Amino acid sequence: MDKKQWSIAHDIAFDLVDWGTDPNELGKVVAFMRRYKGESDAKNRLMSLIQRLANTRNALIRSRQTQRFYRNIQEACETHLYDVSDTGEILTILGWSLRLMRYYRVEPERAVEEQRRPQAPQQIPEPPSTQTPQPPKEPEKPKIKVGDRVNATILKKDGFKVTVQLQTNNNEQLVFEHPYYPGLVGAKIKLRVQGVSENGAVTKVIP
Repeated sequence: MDKKQWSIAHDIAFDLVDWGTDPNELGKVVAFMRRYKGESDAKNRLMSLIQRLANTRNALIRSRQTQRFYRNIQEACETHLYDVSDTGEILTILGWSLRLMRYYRVEPERAVEEQRRPQAPQQIPEPPSTQTPQPPKEPEKPKIKVGDRVNATILKKDGFKVTVQLQTNNNEQLVFEHPYYPGLVGAKIKLRVQGVSENGAVTKVIP
């Protein structure tokens, strides 16, 4: 049994003992449930039986109090089994309730002790975060230093002057001088870095 089933079994047993219910009458209910546990409507049959026994004079078989016993059982089941639908689970709970009833009648102080035992606090799930998810950051490219070689594209040639655009984080456009530089406009070339500013921008390149 898990903690929830044990708690329900105890609550049913405690109420029935507190109300002076005969355990033998709950035993009949357990026997009925064991007989029909394989039926899909076993719980409905059980509750119908208890209601019928609690509200008809034909239930007065053992004593004048029998009808009251079944009313107690009806109230306990309706109170504590309202959200339990599995027939096997119901049979397990009622079976343990019957055992606990017999035990609590002999040791009533244990029933009170169990009733006073604090239940585990219910954990309230944290609300979902309202923060807008951030896209993953691209890994930073390594910083360029003097002596590195970088890719570039020739944008313009004017005599000895060659204008290029570097393929770096800053996409710098620089001009270097080279007589009769063989590259054509639009060509992809590699250049050597000769100067870098404090913020990491390339300031000078040479072929």
